[in-house]
This record gives sequence, C-alpha cells and structure tokens, in this order.
Amino acid sequence: MPEMATNQLTRQLLRRLPQRIVQLLRELGRSADEKGIGLYLVGGVVRDLLLNRRNWDVDLTVEGDGISFARQVTNRYGAGLALFERFSTARLVFPDGLKVDIASTRRESYADPAALPDVMTGSVEEDLFRRDFTINAMAIQLNLAHWGALRDPFGGREDLKDKTLRVLHGRSFVDDPTRIFRAIRFAERFGFRIEPDTARLLARASRTNLVARLSGPRLANEIFALMKEEHPDAAIRRLRRLRLLRFLHPRISPGIQTERLLAVLPQTIGAWERRWAELSLDRPLLWVMALLAHTSAPVIAGTIQRLQLSATESRALEWAGEKTSRIAKILSSDAFLRPSQIYRLLSRLPNEAVALVLAKGLVSSSKAVGIARLKRRLTRFLECDRLTTTTISGDTLKEFGLRPGPHFKKILDRLLDERLDGRITAAAEERDRARTLAKQYS
Repeated sequence: MPEMATNQLTRQLLRRLPQRIVQLLRELGRSADEKGIGLYLVGGVVRDLLLNRRNWDVDLTVEGDGISFARQVTNRYGAGLALFERFSTARLVFPDGLKVDIASTRRESYADPAALPDVMTGSVEEDLFRRDFTINAMAIQLNLAHWGALRDPFGGREDLKDKTLRVLHGRSFVDDPTRIFRAIRFAERFGFRIEPDTARLLARASRTNLVARLSGPRLANEIFALMKEEHPDAAIRRLRRLRLLRFLHPRISPGIQTERLLAVLPQTIGAWERRWAELSLDRPLLWVMALLAHTSAPVIAGTIQRLQLSATESRALEWAGEKTSRIAKILSSDAFLRPSQIYRLLSRLPNEAVALVLAKGLVSSSKAVGIARLKRRLTRFLECDRLTTTTISGDTLKEFGLRPGPHFKKILDRLLDERLDGRITAAAEERDRARTLAKQYS
C-alpha cells in the first residue's frame, strides 16, 4: 500500500482509541513538537489497532530524552511518575487512572545469552529492531505534522496480513529466551503460523538450556502471561511438544489425566465466573495448578522454588496435587457429610483450589450422580456456609470467667459446627451453649 494511503489508514485507526487517549496523544505530540523531538506510539497497541483488536496500553517512545519528556508531562498533568533509569523508561499514572509508559529510543546489546541488555541511545529504527517480532516492531508517529505516519521498517504490517510470526534476526531467542514463550503465546492468541526460519530457531533454542539461565521472576512472568490467554491449553500442549516444561521442573510430564483436567478447566472457570463472580479467581494461577495437579509434592515445591513465587501463589500451588484430589473424591462420594464437615474440608482453601476441586470432580467421578453431589455440596459451601459466623467471641468467653487459652478455639469451632449443622439457630441458644461449654473448661 502506498505510504500516503497507509498513513491515512493509521490516522483512521487512531480514532478507534478512546477520545480521552486520542486527545492526550495529540497534546503530547504538540509538546514534542515544541521540544523538537520525535514522538511515537509503539508496541502491542499499534499491532492491535491494525488487527482491529481492543488494546488501550499506551507505550510511547521519544527520539531524545524520554525521562526529561516524561517529567515535563508529569508537571503539566499532575501524573504520578515512576522512573526506570537503567532502561531510560518512565511510567506515568494520570489522575483518571490512565497509565502511559514513555521511553527513549534505544538500541540494545547482550553481553551473554539471557542476560538483561546493555542499553544505548539509538534511532527509532534501532529501537524497533530490538523488539521480539516484526508484528511488534511498528510505530505510529504522533508529531502533528506527521500525525498517523506508520514506521514499519521490517515488514510487520505485511506479516500481520499474512498471519505470520517472524523474529527480526537469527540471535533473537538466544539474546532473550523469554521470546520463546512469547512466540508460543502470540501464535496461539492470533492463530498465526510461525514462519519456517523462526520455527527452526525456536526449536533449536528450546533444545538448549538457554531458558534455564532466566531468573525465576522472568520465567514466571512469561508462564503466567501465557496462562492468562483465553485458551492456554493449546499453548501448554506446544510447551510439552517442545519439552519446555522441564524448565519449571524436570519431572513435569502431563499425562492423560492432566489432559482431561485441562480440557474441563474452561468449563469450570466459566461456571465459576457466572455463578460466583464476586469470588475472585486468579485464572493463570489456576491453570498452573491444573498443570501440576497430578505431580508429587516435591515437584510442586520445586516448581515454586524455581519460579520464586509469592507467598500467596505458593500457598495456592501447594493445594494443586493430592490434597484437592482427595477432597474431590470425598465430596463426590455417597458418604453422609454434615455441613460442618464440608466446611472443615474447604474453609482453608484459596478460591483457586476450590475451583480445582470442582474440575477434578468433573474428571474423576464416573457417575453423573457423583458430579451432581459434588456441585451441590460446593454450591452450599460457597453461597451459604463459608459466610457463617458465630455471634459468640473470645470476649464473651471471658465474661463467663474463662481464662484465654487453646480451649477458646475449640469452643468457638464447636459453636460454629453446631450452627452450620442447624443444632444452633439463634443467638440466645448459642450463648447458652457457650456457657455450658465454658463450664467444661473452667
């Protein structure tokens, strides 16, 4: 397409952004003109505008001093500012919550494979060349005289039209092995084919130990970003084919049970979000839990250590294996269970573990009646029993003359169980029962 027609197209595409963002970009373009510097919209937002996909992540690059420009913008708009001076990058948070990243155009070099890059000032073309794939190596100029001009030195727009994912140079995966995971993520998200030379480079890099050089947080970021996709099960299968799961733990090898669990997980998540939307669910974490659901406790512990997960993520992941399998089996069984027994099974579980119990029950129960029983018990817990509390507290027990100690918890747990099971239905009954129990420990 001729340059003039391309620029007209991208100007039209910019109008798809919310008016608030378009207005801000015009104002920033005017500010850049006043300082005599080039200003560009870059990254995934450019790609997604061309694909007609929603993406309001505003990433800007400046041919000049990006941090100085960011400070100027901060002063003008009263935005919050965070600086990352090693990479000549700033993040602005505007009063209305809009986030804008501003960076200086730069080129990068890698002293060692998988190392963080050394950064030097560069042109906009050099800045685009340092990126992962051609489809992410485009920029739209925001200076008013060139508003909407598309900079596409590496054929990204043509690759978008051809639904092709292509690296920019032969050392791309060696310099930054996180691009291995991004290639899989983008290929699955967009339904793109990986260009043959890129596929060969990806397979070669996957066979090496380059990924092992990544820090835990960098690897975790890529794994969780991949699991955040709408349908991560296809990406997981590709990770398995390329033997990339070994970098989480050498003994992760999903079998048929795990495949079946991953297959029902979208159904489980959909049901959860429709029925219990107020109960937050960390979907990427749940997918990782499902991936590890049929591994041993040492494998789960090793994965937590490799990824250097947070305390919250670690506690959830510890429920991935046999613990939730056992609970799913109990809740699906025809054994009589009092509500208090179900509460004690589930009350300590994070939401992701409860969802995993549901998914495991859908897979493991051989009878429809068992699945129905599991759903009924989980529904009662989530919609009713998990919110149940006692009206009696430790202060009440002190009023009865009881000295604090471990027996306080025993009494309060007993009262909660009796309330859950319907043996206590009123506050007065609970108080009388508490007084009776207190006498037994006085």
